[in-house]
Amino acid sequence: MSNSTIKHDIKLQPAVIILLGFLAFGVCANAFSPAFSIKEAFAEGHDSTRGISSALSNIAHSILAIDCRS
Repeated sequence: MSNSTIKHDIKLQPAVIILLGFLAFGVCANAFSPAFSIKEAFAEGHDSTRGISSALSNIAHSILAIDCRS
């Protein structure tokens, strides 16, 4: 008895390989699109120093309201 193996080679046309590559790229791009989304920025009318100064004044008022005499 001889052991023979049968091999099947499937060869795709180059156009099919390119089409499958584009399809795979599209699926991956769609899966990772939330990671590359553009968020809105505050370009005008946003003063970050105002928020910081109000937060600091709130901290100062809270510290002054502490009763240390007890």
